[in-house]
Amino acid sequence: MEFLCLLITKILMKYVEVKKFLKLINKSKSTLYRFYRKNEDLSNETKKKRHKRMIPEIHAKYFNSELMHEENKVLCQKNQSMRNLIDCLVDKESLQARLWYMDWSYFITVAYKSERNKKSCFKMMHGCYYYLIDKYGTETDIRLFFTTEPFVNRKGYHNHFALYVSNAKLHDEVVKAVQSYFSFDRVDYGKYDRYQAGLFYMSKEGLVGEDWDILGNNLSE
Repeated sequence: MEFLCLLITKILMKYVEVKKFLKLINKSKSTLYRFYRKNEDLSNETKKKRHKRMIPEIHAKYFNSELMHEENKVLCQKNQSMRNLIDCLVDKESLQARLWYMDWSYFITVAYKSERNKKSCFKMMHGCYYYLIDKYGTETDIRLFFTTEPFVNRKGYHNHFALYVSNAKLHDEVVKAVQSYFSFDRVDYGKYDRYQAGLFYMSKEGLVGEDWDILGNNLSE
């Protein structure tokens, strides 16, 4: 099995000749071969083609400290999210666990064009929910859970929300309605994937005050 995984990885990798790879990393040939002598597992990912050594282009990251730092940061974030996920699932009475076990249709992010505060975001999300209820509330169950977060690169806040629409025939129409409601803003959406743990990401800072709410026309069930 291990050999098969290694073989598949090699097939999918993009390879370049040593000369091109050295230009890519801006290092000497001696540095390159010294690296592979110290890292036999990575050396096994190289290959020969017509008597020329071919290097996986992806290996360039090992010679760039900034790329390695970013990759390690992303890995740490994923590990922290996984730890949070496990902790919440162990505590089955936690709100995050209860939300995770529910059915959801879409995971949506709204980045507002204007600079909105928490209260404004709260009103916008409630407005979106009641807009959907007015249009489709008699035809389907609708459930919406949202959180509000500050932007990292500018002032103001944005929203993440999970949306459930029980009538699958209305899914596309409801998404278009959401886009219409936020017509001046950027809306990113995708089919909800439970294993992406989006709900845990949304509540990573805790659920307090005007930062979140859950709405639905059939919440009792």
